[in-house]
Amino acid sequence: MKRTASGLNNQHLFHDVDLVVFLEGGPKSFSKVEVFEGNFHSETEDVLFWKNIFNLFKSGVKIKFKSIGSKTTIKEIAVDIVAGKLNTVMVAMDNEFDEILERRMEHSHVFYTHGYSWENDCWNDVVIKAVIEELTAVEIEHDDVRINFDRFLTKMKIAVYADGYLFTKNASFFPREKGHMFCVDCIPKDLPTIKSEQIKLKLVERGLNRKTLYAFGKRHSLSTKKFIYGHLLADYCFQVINNYLKNRHSLPGPRKEIIYRMAINKYFQVSFTDSDIYGYYQAQFLTKGNQ
Repeated sequence: MKRTASGLNNQHLFHDVDLVVFLEGGPKSFSKVEVFEGNFHSETEDVLFWKNIFNLFKSGVKIKFKSIGSKTTIKEIAVDIVAGKLNTVMVAMDNEFDEILERRMEHSHVFYTHGYSWENDCWNDVVIKAVIEELTAVEIEHDDVRINFDRFLTKMKIAVYADGYLFTKNASFFPREKGHMFCVDCIPKDLPTIKSEQIKLKLVERGLNRKTLYAFGKRHSLSTKKFIYGHLLADYCFQVINNYLKNRHSLPGPRKEIIYRMAINKYFQVSFTDSDIYGYYQAQFLTKGNQ
């Protein structure tokens, strides 16, 4: 694989940049050899998110962002970075549960999201509200978006504990391919809600003990917002926006991909700078990105 490493190290020359940053995301996952051959996705939500981060904390450096799919290949590239085989390449990947399981790779060119994924960092009630107001051209004067979001986090707590607990056993509570919205009412009369009974049934089905899960969650200080499966969080927020438009304004909602891009844009406009997450990324670049 020596040829692969040297090939990756030279990719910045083909794009006339200083660095290439490899990211997750995109409709297809590429192997390390396919990445060496030049395969990548140039416009994904991951690229949009991380481009904003790098523009804030590593401005003045010319960078080419490449989404290459799954975390598996990203980690393979990260291994080469840590081994000193790559010096013009960076990687940025989802945290997932790596933080609590102490599986993070420590290197100046290896970055992680604060939460489970970029969706966890980006989505919150302020962003949901901002997207709705942009799409409806109507200011929201009540707190029910915030209340709905807070209720969602409260009701999902035990499920997140279960997901983290099962992750330590190379399993998961939420299906990763499809079906992760099994506990969400996606056709409500107003805004979506969580079907707590479905969570209870799945806990029983998986033979999970609540006391064990709560002990695990407390031991690792598992925040629901930070560690909930990112796709589920994003899809729930999309459902809030979509149903708000449909049920309160009789408006058809845009495609999910458009909503996600709007959310990233709004996040950096109205939420990022004043958040604790800003400090996390700032510290990560101070200790890593400028070395």
